[in-house]
Amino acid sequence: MNDPFFARSLAQLTGPGSGYARTTTTAGSEIDLGTGEVRYPLPAEVRADLAAAIGGMDEPWYGDPAGQKTLRAAYLRHLLGPAANQAQDIGRVLVTGGGKEACWLAVRYLLQSDGNGTLVPRPGWEPYGLWVNAADRQQLPYDPAELAADPAVLRRLAGDAPSWPALLVLNYPHNPTGVHVDQPTMDAIIETAADLGLAVVSDEVYRAFAPGHVSAALAPAYDPLRHLIIDSTSKWLAAAGLRVGFLVADPSVIGDLTAFRASYASMTSAIAQQAAATLLTSPTATRWLATIRTDVDGTRRATAEHLADLGISVTSHGALYLWCANPGPANLPPTAALAGRAKIADGSGFGAPGHVRICPARDGLDPATAAAAVANTLRSR
Repeated sequence: MNDPFFARSLAQLTGPGSGYARTTTTAGSEIDLGTGEVRYPLPAEVRADLAAAIGGMDEPWYGDPAGQKTLRAAYLRHLLGPAANQAQDIGRVLVTGGGKEACWLAVRYLLQSDGNGTLVPRPGWEPYGLWVNAADRQQLPYDPAELAADPAVLRRLAGDAPSWPALLVLNYPHNPTGVHVDQPTMDAIIETAADLGLAVVSDEVYRAFAPGHVSAALAPAYDPLRHLIIDSTSKWLAAAGLRVGFLVADPSVIGDLTAFRASYASMTSAIAQQAAATLLTSPTATRWLATIRTDVDGTRRATAEHLADLGISVTSHGALYLWCANPGPANLPPTAALAGRAKIADGSGFGAPGHVRICPARDGLDPATAAAAVANTLRSR
């Protein structure tokens, strides 16, 4: 292996301390609450819309390597609203093979020349730190809840770093804690980052599950040359299997990344893009997705209440997730009335041992049963 980035990535992924994708699973697990995706079956009317759109395709071959223009325009309307200048702005969007690829491209692009450290949320999604370490840059962990509460904290974080940071990674709403920010808070964070000279990757894949419509792209100080937006259909279109993501930046940045991506991926599947565009624009799909978001919010809150009743402290919750402190088997109530077990995500994979992440965004999930299964799982560890 002559590629240091690749070699360092493999070393981290295969090392004994690797936490990526670690889950707590016991024999007899019946409920998957560990995979961080929305899992609701497509209703018949949405399947009909998708069938018509995909069945009517007569050009399922290579197209624009940056992505189908119809999909990029639909996504811009979703991100910026009807005032978006589609003809002018479409060059600001790159369609990728899911949000993970978009985030990887953004982090690598912004770290390609600057050798200083990167501010990454902790607890947080493990690939951020993995990619920063693989790029031979220093991780500078910060508490995403603290920054959400006071954007001025960013000045202290930068000043306390061993050397001035190069990059700030944001993720609101946050995985795994569910913490979110409103638009004035996002505006303040981006303004401070710009003032400090920090590049920004804003991972916004959970935006649709937060109150209001919040994006770094809407902040007055947003600089599309150095502030890159990441998004994905996986969460808010309930379509993880499509593997369609988005990266938003200045057209010159998109041009660079499109050329680089075309060297190994050519383009994102034309059929997957057609399906994503349909889900974005179909009134039937829009209504269905609105009901999913309402159900996700209600199920999450109800599950949090049942977990608390069982002695499991819910530290925070929002978007798709419940972030819980693990009380330990001795502090959980008797198991006689509880049945079943669950797959849950261990907090060590997010840099926070002693916690677990629970994703109850499941069709037909009974909150009481889910909470009982989590308690049984923690009790059996």
